[in-house]
Amino acid sequence: MNTTTNNLTAGLRRSLTVVAAAATMLSLLGSCKENKKTDEDKSFVEGVVIPADNTAECSMSEANITVTFQTKDGYTLEVSDPDMLAIHADDVTGAAAGNHSARVTVAANNTSEERQADIFITVKGYNRTVLYSIKQSGGAEDPVVTWVDKRLTNEYYWLDEYKEKRPTFDFSLTYDRFLSSSLLSLTTNEMDGGRNSDGSRYIYSYIVRTGPAGSSSGTRAAAQTTGLGLYLTNTVWQLGAQLYGFAVEHVYPGSPADKAGIQRGDIISQVNSMDITQSNMEDLWMNLNYGGYSQVKLRKINWWAGSSDEENATVDVDLTAGGYLASPVAYHGVLEMPEAIADKPNKIGYLAYMGFEAAYDDDLAAAMADLKAAGVTDLILDLRSNGGGSVNSSIKLASMILDASYAGKTYAKLKRNPLNPYGDDECLLTEQATNLGIKHLYIIATGNTASASEMVIAGLRGLDVPVTIIGSRTEGKNCGMDVMTATIDRYDYEFAPITFLNFNAKDFNDYANGFEADVDVVEYFADDANLSHVNNSKMFPMPLAPWGMATYDIALYEAMMRITGGTLKTETAEPTAPAAVTRGFMPATVEIARPEIPGMTLTEQERDQIREVQTRR
Repeated sequence: MNTTTNNLTAGLRRSLTVVAAAATMLSLLGSCKENKKTDEDKSFVEGVVIPADNTAECSMSEANITVTFQTKDGYTLEVSDPDMLAIHADDVTGAAAGNHSARVTVAANNTSEERQADIFITVKGYNRTVLYSIKQSGGAEDPVVTWVDKRLTNEYYWLDEYKEKRPTFDFSLTYDRFLSSSLLSLTTNEMDGGRNSDGSRYIYSYIVRTGPAGSSSGTRAAAQTTGLGLYLTNTVWQLGAQLYGFAVEHVYPGSPADKAGIQRGDIISQVNSMDITQSNMEDLWMNLNYGGYSQVKLRKINWWAGSSDEENATVDVDLTAGGYLASPVAYHGVLEMPEAIADKPNKIGYLAYMGFEAAYDDDLAAAMADLKAAGVTDLILDLRSNGGGSVNSSIKLASMILDASYAGKTYAKLKRNPLNPYGDDECLLTEQATNLGIKHLYIIATGNTASASEMVIAGLRGLDVPVTIIGSRTEGKNCGMDVMTATIDRYDYEFAPITFLNFNAKDFNDYANGFEADVDVVEYFADDANLSHVNNSKMFPMPLAPWGMATYDIALYEAMMRITGGTLKTETAEPTAPAAVTRGFMPATVEIARPEIPGMTLTEQERDQIREVQTRR
C-alpha cells in the first residue's frame, strides 16, 4: 500500500466512511471503517462529537465521501472552499439531536498544487467549529498526462474500471508510461491489446508526439515520406546455424530501395557488412523498417531468381534515404491464369492493400476503377500485411467491392461506453464512382491482418456476402479508437485510446480471437501428396516473389483455384504446382515485435462524415 493509502486510512479510521461513488464519481482511495465508540469515549465539543483524528488525505480524483457525527441539537454545515467541497443539499442542516451523516463531494484537483478545505458545523446554541479537514494532493504536473487522463476518464470504453482505479495511478510518469501502466493495471479491458509470447500484455491504445507545434494539421493528407522505402516482414529467414535474413515484403515505388533494384521477395542478409545474428537482428530490423538509416549498405539475395542464376543472386547495394510516397496500394491488376485453370472464363482481379490510410483513398479508388475497366469478374483482396487504419477508408473499400445497390445499408455499428458523450455511430455503405459488384470475396489474411481489415470481413458477412479467408487466422482486433490531436506547450500530440467496439449489421462482435481461415494454408497442405505444396505452405506467409506471381504464392494460387471451383491440393497425383524453393532457407521461429499499427481509427472529421451520411439516410 502506498503512502497516500496509509495516510487516508489513518485519517478516516474513526468517523469518515468511504462509500462507492455514483456512476460519474470516483471512490476515495483506501479501505475505511467507522470506529465504534462507547458512551464513555464520547466527548462533545461545541455540541458535537469531534473525532480525535479529523484530518483526511485524498488523491486528486473526484470522490464521494460520507461524514458521520453526533450532535446535541440541530445543526448547520458549511465548507471553507465550495470549489473543492460540496455538501449534498439534503444534508446541510439537521433539526434535532442524534446521530447524523452528510454526503460530501470532493472535486477533482486539476492543478499541480495540494489544497485543503474544512467542513464546519454550527450546532444550535453553540459556536461554529471545524468538523473535518480534507487535504487533497495535486493532479498531474505534465499537461499531456492531464489530457490523456481526461479523455480516458470520459471516453475509454472501459472507463468504469479506469475511474475506479484512477486514484492508484502514478501521475508523475511520462505520458506514454502513464498510459501503458494505468491501462495494463485494468482487468476488464482485455480487448485493448493482446498477449506476447511470454504471456505479458500489450495495449492497442497509443499516444505519440507527432512533431513541433503546428506541424500536424489534424487531417489525413498524403505527405512525402523520407526513408529507404523498405517494408520488412517481422518473421525472419534462417540462413545458417547462427545467420538470419530479413524478408522484403514490399518496396515503395520511387523510393531509394526501388531505384536500387530491391524487390519484394528479396532477402537482406547483411547490413553495413554485418551478418544478421540473434543478438543484433532486432536493432537492425527496426532501423531498416522505421527510418533509422540515412545511408546504409545492404547485401540482398534475389530469392526468386532461381538456382540457375547464382551469379546474380547475391548483390550489394548502397542506399541513401530519400523522399517517396508510401501508398498502401501495393499492387493491383488482373491475374494471369496458370495453366491448370487457363480455360476458365473468370477474370480475376487482385488488390494487395497494406493499410487503410485515408490520405491515399484516391489511390485506392483509382486502383478499383482500373479493375472495373479491366472487366474483372472476381476479386482477391490481399490483406496479409494490413494492420488496419481508417474506418472511413474501410467503408469506402467495402462500398466499391459491392454492387451500388448496397449503398445505405449498415456496414458497421460503433458502440461506445454509455457514459461516453460522443454516443454510438452507425456506419453506412456509401455511393461510389466505382462498384465492382463482387458476389463472393476472397481474402488472403495472416495474424497481421487486423482492425479495419477485419471490419471488411465482419461487415460483408453481416450483409450475407460470402467471404472466404485463405492463409491463417487474423489477429482479432474488434475494437477501435477515436483519434484526437492536441498542441501542448511546444509539440503536437496524437492520442488514440480504445473508445468503441465494432459490431456488424447482425450485431456480431465475437472475434477478439480473430477470424479463423477457411483454408489454413499450413494445415491444409500439410498432408498434400505434392511435396512442392507442402514445402511452400510451410513458408507461408514469407514473400517469395513480387506481388501477383501466383506460382510462388501458394495462398494466392489456392484463392484462384477456389474461385474457379477447384483446389490446388492433390491426394495422389502431382499436377502443375507452385515452383518449389530450392535454396534451402526456412523461416526462423524468431519473430520481431513490430510496433503496433494503429487499427480501427476515426478522426473527429471522419466521425462527422459518418454522421452526415446517417442524417441523409
